[in-house]
Amino acid sequence: MALEESLISTSPVVSSEMTQQSENGPSQLSPKKRYLSIDLFRGLAIVGMVFVNTLTVFTTTPWWSKHAADFGLTYVDLIAPFFIFAIALTYKLSFSRAVQKEGFLKAYVRFLRRYAALLGFGFLGALIIEPTGITFDWGVLQAIGFAGILTLFFIILPCFYRFAISVVLLLLYQFLLGLTVSIDGILVTIGDLAFTSSHGGIIGGVGYGLMMLLSTAVVDDFRSSDKTLLLIAGGCFSVLGGGLHYLWKYLDYPLYGGISKHRVTLSYILLTVGLSALLFWFIWFLFDKKDLSHGKSYFLQPIGRNSLFLYMLHPLFIELLFLLFKATAHVALVFFSGFVTVGIVWLIAWLLDKKKIYIVL
Repeated sequence: MALEESLISTSPVVSSEMTQQSENGPSQLSPKKRYLSIDLFRGLAIVGMVFVNTLTVFTTTPWWSKHAADFGLTYVDLIAPFFIFAIALTYKLSFSRAVQKEGFLKAYVRFLRRYAALLGFGFLGALIIEPTGITFDWGVLQAIGFAGILTLFFIILPCFYRFAISVVLLLLYQFLLGLTVSIDGILVTIGDLAFTSSHGGIIGGVGYGLMMLLSTAVVDDFRSSDKTLLLIAGGCFSVLGGGLHYLWKYLDYPLYGGISKHRVTLSYILLTVGLSALLFWFIWFLFDKKDLSHGKSYFLQPIGRNSLFLYMLHPLFIELLFLLFKATAHVALVFFSGFVTVGIVWLIAWLLDKKKIYIVL
């Protein structure tokens, strides 16, 4: 870890009097105002992840605070897409800045190295050692790393081409989910194969990659893009995702057309990109357009500035809580544990921000 530019969490526009330290924190990039909404949205995604991940370790957590079993949706299923969208918010800007500073080759190498590192950290954290051998699960970090690498192949293209490519690839991806393959003589669909792994495994990783690619097309360079288009895109994708789900529900078409986080289906991708865009637009409208908090937030903003580091750190606190409480703890204690973990993360974020320490890969 080092104090340098971040490709994962970046504050793209700040006031001109600030000196450049990292893209997580202050940087002298533009005389335009700082977009508080980006830090807030990123911080909200991390708070959501920390909270629901804490609840996951308990068996008494109610169903509405868990991932939907298969087809369906709870608020928990929205958290990972929110973080994917948070990364997409500044992906194009960060890449363009790196190209201007270092050239294409070094920029590509830097992005590839960092997203590959996330992929590696994810596999390391999901390492399972059993008497029968070593296995790996597929978690959020792998999904983010894989998505970042896939998006990297197309990020240099103009917004329209990224949008067109993502739509075509999403349609192809949905078609592939219904294909049948033979594994050890057993016929299974790719959609069912994705269901066997957390976050869809490598198959779902493609889905998250297309989710990020589509999100970069929706946002592009947020500083100069028309915010009304973001609102329109959010509404359209939300309607398309929900409509596709009900089309599948009543007509059984297309195969695996329903909203499913585990299978990372097309309807899930469209809906979550749409809801992410709507939520971000709403935050932007309140905190940047209307400036309700006068450019400062003491809760979400510090977390947003060290988002990735805090996400990688929070499992330690969950393990400590799990040592104190049983898996069958009362539901009130379960939610209390979630709030305690969020509080610890916020305290660390506040201390780091106060010292102007921004820890990134």
